[in-house]
Amino acid sequence: MTNCMLNFYLNCVYLLKDHRRKFLEIRITKISFIDIKKKRQNRGHIIMGIRDPTTAKIGEEIFPFEIEIVPEYFRKKAEAELLDTTDRRVQGLREIKELVKVNDEHTKNIEFDDDFLLQYLRVRKYNVARAFTQLKALVALKKKHPLMFTNFSYDKTIKTVFDKIISMLPWRCQDGCAILLFELDNWIPEEFPVEEFKRAYLLYLLESLRNPMTQINGFKVIYDLKSNPLRHLKLCTPENLYLLYHGTQECIAARYKEVHLVNLSITFKAAWFIVKHFLTDKLKQRTIFHKTPETLLNYFPKSVLPKQYGGDLESYDMSSWLKNAMAPEKLAALGGRPKQTND
Repeated sequence: MTNCMLNFYLNCVYLLKDHRRKFLEIRITKISFIDIKKKRQNRGHIIMGIRDPTTAKIGEEIFPFEIEIVPEYFRKKAEAELLDTTDRRVQGLREIKELVKVNDEHTKNIEFDDDFLLQYLRVRKYNVARAFTQLKALVALKKKHPLMFTNFSYDKTIKTVFDKIISMLPWRCQDGCAILLFELDNWIPEEFPVEEFKRAYLLYLLESLRNPMTQINGFKVIYDLKSNPLRHLKLCTPENLYLLYHGTQECIAARYKEVHLVNLSITFKAAWFIVKHFLTDKLKQRTIFHKTPETLLNYFPKSVLPKQYGGDLESYDMSSWLKNAMAPEKLAALGGRPKQTND
């Protein structure tokens, strides 16, 4: 264990030096939450009211994860927070498609579905230039790590459901957020290799973002970090942790409204030593450490949380959603598909 930890920290030093410039740029350009709020108010943004998790009810404020419509409240929220209107959607799609087609050698030969492009426009509040920059980051990620986007096997990925490794909970939070749960102690890397884990994580995020409700409201992520350090610590390499951060924060067009950490372990403490240097101040402010799992009830309705966290949810098997998400035509479009040429 001592040698393992020594190697781990030596790798940390290397990574921190390698990305020092990036960290400095983040610090130099950071804007406080108060300044951001003031700027939004000056631009006429409306901050939607906060819904109380203790009084929210299924069928009223709480909707299923697989909801197929965007209720009126959330249409207004999209317009208020993301500047999302019919006219902006039409104009934004037209502009970003033009950039994809003619302005970049990396994207001009790739076709993207409209719902995929809308993810980037919404998360960047219809700043087309910023949306296109983030889209290019995803394309670069796909080129650098092609195995994360290919060779999917339902028979392998379904282990995330059956073993409760990664779970998309069946009900949304009262504010419309999708809830993504990771139970680290259920992950046995010898049975479900780290490359399969990366592939599954990417799939869960990208496929859930096909839903406009998830694009608008984002995710709340719960990491249950109970862990056998002998099993997981060796996987907490700087490269793996940076890939986790870079892929989820800088490439995939998701809004992360809250990150909840429960059952903190030695594995987490080692990983946090590295990860905290990557995170923006905004994401750090949205990260909540829990002394006990039950304090999750301060943030989530009891009806949407599994029993082991003080909730009412007995089953959260989403295998039917995963089966649909892994339909061949959807996997073929994951992160864009090669443009068809007329020979």
